Amino acid sequence: MKSSSFCLAALVILTAVSCKKESEEIKTYSVAKESPPPQAPAADPHAGMPGGMMPGGAMPGAADGKDPHAGVPGMGGGADPHAGLPGMGGGAPPTVEIKDTPPTHWEKRPNAGMRVASYYVKSEGDAAAAISLSNLRAAPSSKLNAFNMWREQLGQPVADEAALQQLPSAKTGFGDGVLVDVEGVSPSANDAKPSRLVGVIVEDKGTAWYFKMVGDAAVVAKEREAFILWTSTVKAGEPSKVPMHGTKPGDETAAVAPPAAAAPAGDGSLTWTLPTGWAIGNGSSARYATIAVVGADGTKGELSISHFPGDVGGDLANVNRWRQQVALPPIDEAGMAPLVSKVTSGPKTMSLIDVTGPQTRCAAGWARHGADTWFFKFTGPDALVGAEKAKFTAFLESVRFTKPE
Repeated sequence: MKSSSFCLAALVILTAVSCKKESEEIKTYSVAKESPPPQAPAADPHAGMPGGMMPGGAMPGAADGKDPHAGVPGMGGGADPHAGLPGMGGGAPPTVEIKDTPPTHWEKRPNAGMRVASYYVKSEGDAAAAISLSNLRAAPSSKLNAFNMWREQLGQPVADEAALQQLPSAKTGFGDGVLVDVEGVSPSANDAKPSRLVGVIVEDKGTAWYFKMVGDAAVVAKEREAFILWTSTVKAGEPSKVPMHGTKPGDETAAVAPPAAAAPAGDGSLTWTLPTGWAIGNGSSARYATIAVVGADGTKGELSISHFPGDVGGDLANVNRWRQQVALPPIDEAGMAPLVSKVTSGPKTMSLIDVTGPQTRCAAGWARHGADTWFFKFTGPDALVGAEKAKFTAFLESVRFTKPE
């Protein structure tokens, strides 16, 4: 009896083990097909950059998370029309701060992504345009990719290298670039209202810089000249030495001691006598020299000195540009004549104008020398420019061109 019970127990155990083993042997598993390790997602080349759009169309930079450019044609909601386009370069270059001189009526906006400057300008109603400067490491076809991305943004077909080569050039603080001017209707717009994009693409020392203004066609047309002039004022510097946007003009040079009277400046093309209390800084590829002007009450202004080939559009265009920068309407030749006076600078005679806007005043002198026109522009608060106007006039009178015409 005991033997029978033992055998029965052993049989049960063996059966259980056998079933368990068989169950383990015939158990099936669903195994995913082996695939290569996932690649890190490429940085969106349009985030705060040449395309100026984030996925979903939102423009970066709004402090409250809302699109600060809502209503700007080509900048609103909808799927990113640039998705899938080739990348614009090899990623972000080292962080760099810039110095620029935007028109006073442009509204500063926070930077985001790879943007180093962001502005917004609004006209009547909802008409507006967004202005930005972004940078990336330069890569093969960077210019052509950006050109086509901008064209697609306004519903235009892809262009080839030959079309890129036909674009006019534009002078910027980083050297000469190509000037893009595209009109059309944004595929992401809710209506068929015409839009326009003006941009400059320039490569300098391995970095591609993208200056861009996009928005209502009428606003962009009105701001086009100011935008192109702005690109020539931008310069880069070491983060530790170049102030962030919002620093008042002259902050970076206020502590520099003035040079001796009639000292040569820049490459020696000019000499001048610097008024007491004014301080000279360094020039750049876009600006021959910058001089800080500090009033008795501590208010600050800036004198910029630059020169460009030709007459830069003529006297009326230059005067109206300065008027626009202080938020004044344009005038015609008849209106300009009584506003222009003359200043004698040795053998030269300079033209001088003084315009005052709601917040800013600009006194500017200019003269032709050789193939270039030289500009001496003093801007700042009305009271400061008024108090220092006599010094500015004396400064212009002291200027001497040292190189033959």
